[in-house]
Amino acid sequence: MNLGEKDTVTKGAEFTPREIEVFASVMLHGTTTKAADALDITQPAVSKMLQQLSEKADFQLFRKSRQRLIPTPEAHMLYAEVKRVFESARGISRAAREIRELRSGRLNICALPAFGSTLLPSIITSFSKQHPSVSISLDIRSSATVVQRASRNQLDIGIGVTASDDNSSIVRRALTATPPVCVMPAGHRLSELEVVQAEDLEGLDFISMGSADPMRQQLDALCEERGVGRLLKVEASLSSACIALVASGAGVSVVDRLSAWLARDLPIEIRDFRPHLDLNLSVYRPWGVIASTAADAFTEHLIQTTRSFMNGVEAGITALGPRRQADRTVSIQR
Repeated sequence: MNLGEKDTVTKGAEFTPREIEVFASVMLHGTTTKAADALDITQPAVSKMLQQLSEKADFQLFRKSRQRLIPTPEAHMLYAEVKRVFESARGISRAAREIRELRSGRLNICALPAFGSTLLPSIITSFSKQHPSVSISLDIRSSATVVQRASRNQLDIGIGVTASDDNSSIVRRALTATPPVCVMPAGHRLSELEVVQAEDLEGLDFISMGSADPMRQQLDALCEERGVGRLLKVEASLSSACIALVASGAGVSVVDRLSAWLARDLPIEIRDFRPHLDLNLSVYRPWGVIASTAADAFTEHLIQTTRSFMNGVEAGITALGPRRQADRTVSIQR
């Protein structure tokens, strides 16, 4: 084979990926036979591609010496560039593998306070332990802001109260129901009840959520409809603040059951509230944007973990009143 012969290929033409691969294999193995074996092609095919590559480059790549190909200085210079290209390709492959295996990536999560500052941190922690290279940013905002950011493609995952109106700019997936409960100071007379009805709030000092809160609006409408007069003493924008006020003896309140359950070690009593108000949480994503592998994995982890936890909360709240009533009976008998 005359590697210096140039008669069929245009000088300066673009190298093909296969020609570059063959050249690299010959540089690595030293002979066309070994290169052909490594690439699982024939030796004549290797020789032909080397000749084409030399013609396109318009300089000699190899000289023969004792049945072995000796790279020219120009070949070494070209091989240095080829190795850089191969290393870049390997870097791309590694990046793809890391993305596939959730070993890299970033998630921007926005959640309402009642969820984002209670259960969500532990969910993020457990997910991060499984996928330590995925970085996560968490922003706590109102449900209205969560929906707004989802519609503007300003987040990967949003968690907020289920909106009553449809929004074509978002995709919504049900997360969990969290109907409110009544919380009262320890020893309050309402703690004698297993379930607190709306009428039981008549004449009581009451701590309300903010006026824009969906649950507050439902509760106000219910009390007005049934003629229940509460003494609205304090208003707070967060469930946690309402519960803290209850614990300090400022009055009673109606808050979401998740926040109440996680604060059950405070000097408060928790009772189910009837009728159940419609308070559901949803996962929001921008419409028309394909979720990343990390976002899909986190969403599934979020839904599974939340629903499992809320099943335990439901059982705990259901048993809370009767258990404490039984404890009091035992104490009296002693």
